[in-house]
Amino acid sequence: MLVEEKLAPTVIELLKKTIKRFYTENPKDAKCIARVVNKHHFQRLQNLLKDPLVEASIVHDGSLDEENLFIEPIILLDPPLDAAIMTEEIFGPLLPIITLKNIQESIEFINARPKPLTIYAFTKDESFKKKILSETSSGSVTFNDVLIQFLCDGLPFGGVGQSGFGRYHGKYSFDTFSHEKAVLRTGFFPELEPRYPPWNNFKMKFIRLAYNLDYFGLLLLLVGLKRY
Repeated sequence: MLVEEKLAPTVIELLKKTIKRFYTENPKDAKCIARVVNKHHFQRLQNLLKDPLVEASIVHDGSLDEENLFIEPIILLDPPLDAAIMTEEIFGPLLPIITLKNIQESIEFINARPKPLTIYAFTKDESFKKKILSETSSGSVTFNDVLIQFLCDGLPFGGVGQSGFGRYHGKYSFDTFSHEKAVLRTGFFPELEPRYPPWNNFKMKFIRLAYNLDYFGLLLLLVGLKRY
């Protein structure tokens, strides 16, 4: 999460209150928070927090229970950007918050890293929205909400670059997993002699005009040849 520095305390406080509201005072006893899929991934997430500099950035700690594969939501503020938690995909309830002097700097921050699967941007600034769309590259962009784009069958879901390739949902799934075989049929006549060597200026002009589908230019060229 990228947040303007001056707003970080407010965001963190709101997140803490929301975690409490969603999962009660004892999240471990709540029936609505998922467990980590297996012990291997539990240990992977646990290892992301073992770096002393990462531990020092925790602003909302949470309990970890390996036996029950449970991790309470944990919030971190400005962990080292070269730490594993900031260079690997997390897939767990660990939320790093990175502060910026101005949210406009998020464009440069995003572009300096591998392309994200999705950008979730919370803003009312229409010009900033356009800047995000035109100056960043990601699998998708959602404004003022999260995850909802995944539920829309009419929208393609997928990444770009290191965040993935291909698109699925609805017809996009059919297109992605189908092979379109190109088939071209031509006759034997008429044959265009300018396609073949030896090359000369006329043939090169003819090929360039044909490539650019300049029918009028081709007509003038052929008329000129006839007159010649």
